[in-house]
Amino acid sequence: MITDADVDFHPTDPAAHDWAETNYFAFFNAEERVFGHIQALFRPNLGVVMTEVRLWQGLVDRSHDALYVANHHHQPAGPSLRHYALPSGLTVTAHSPRDYRVDYVGTDDTVIGLDVRGIMEPYDISDPDMDPVTRRQMDGGFVLGEAYRGHWDMHARVTGTIRCRGREIPVDCVQVMDHSWGPRTEVELPGMMWLGAYFPETDTAVHGFFPADPVHSDRLDLAHGYICRQGKVTGLVSATLVLDRLNFLPIAGEWHGEDANGEKFTLYGAATAGGPWPVYPSVDVGITLMRWTMDGAVGHGMAMENTAMAYRTRFGQGAARFLKGA
Repeated sequence: MITDADVDFHPTDPAAHDWAETNYFAFFNAEERVFGHIQALFRPNLGVVMTEVRLWQGLVDRSHDALYVANHHHQPAGPSLRHYALPSGLTVTAHSPRDYRVDYVGTDDTVIGLDVRGIMEPYDISDPDMDPVTRRQMDGGFVLGEAYRGHWDMHARVTGTIRCRGREIPVDCVQVMDHSWGPRTEVELPGMMWLGAYFPETDTAVHGFFPADPVHSDRLDLAHGYICRQGKVTGLVSATLVLDRLNFLPIAGEWHGEDANGEKFTLYGAATAGGPWPVYPSVDVGITLMRWTMDGAVGHGMAMENTAMAYRTRFGQGAARFLKGA
């Protein structure tokens, strides 16, 4: 169960230099095919933070064709996640786990101001009372590993304005935000798909975490997830996601799931915007805004699949040629 204390930094061994805490806020305007995100990744035992602000319009396959990119590494971090104002131009205030104010002042006449308010309680993937998959795993760790041992997801209504390069785009969407804490390396970060959808017509939100092995399989099986119908959250007991990818970019998907009440659902989706996101030099992400249908209703939500560059190069053409002596 997530409490108010989980908004802030969590206790850990001061010697754990790879301990990370993240805030992640995503947002979109589906009609304009514009979407983006703001991430802050803190290394509290090192006193530093990385911030990332990135916007896309339409679907691109090169990082420099994104609409806007600002990534700041190793800036000084403050003492609390309840309120921080960083040299990168990012300011975040957490009024509660369900209520955030996010502001960013960047370069090239780019300014973002967002209110983020949960439409549900934060979903704690490690709470066996909340998550049916975790209940089955009480005798052995979590599927997603140490990097996500502490983690919540929450669909939230995001309202405000993006001004990018002087042009203003309104934001009024429902999208997943999250907060993670735990030891997190970059070089061998496990592959993972994180995606969701919200259907305004039926007030239904769906979210899922899936371990990913894109070199070997287009089928992914659920780690954790939920469906939220009219504010009532039910954990998923199983789900299968079949992806079409352009290289490592998710461009279409078919998602079948079942919740703890035995109710089944199917989503079909295709990407309308997005591109590569090199979140660290050693980890790359394919991230897209997906347009989904479920039982005739239309919704949207972001899909991101990360894989470490160690993984990609291990199975890439360069390694294959080298091992053949070419």
